[in-house]
Amino acid sequence: MSVKQKNGRPLKVEGKRTKHIKARLTENEYSLVTQLWKSLSMKESDYVRLMVLKPGSLKVKVNAHEVLRLLDHLGGELGRSGNNINQLARHANFLNKRGMLNAETVVKFNELFSEYIFLFRQIEKETRTLLRRLQS
Repeated sequence: MSVKQKNGRPLKVEGKRTKHIKARLTENEYSLVTQLWKSLSMKESDYVRLMVLKPGSLKVKVNAHEVLRLLDHLGGELGRSGNNINQLARHANFLNKRGMLNAETVVKFNELFSEYIFLFRQIEKETRTLLRRLQS
């Protein structure tokens, strides 16, 4: 006798998880395991399943929420530094039009801007490396 479902998600025919595994842990063991799956932003059952079936699959332990928060903060900082560079360039143009810009200031600005570009490229490189690791 089959039950006809009216609404909602279709019933799962294959791959339905119906079996349970139980394990007893000490308070310290449980708090350690809880800390691990929360730091990875995973559900308890997903973490345990991965550790049992594929123990080496969690090579990189990253809290995705924390990474995204830090990347968001980094983007804000880069935006502010870009704004500062734009203001300095406008000020330099203003001084240059009035003949008040000296060569020493230009040389110092160019040195600092070259360092900024180098650091920006390093950040891009490290961000790409992080994203590749998160995808694998």
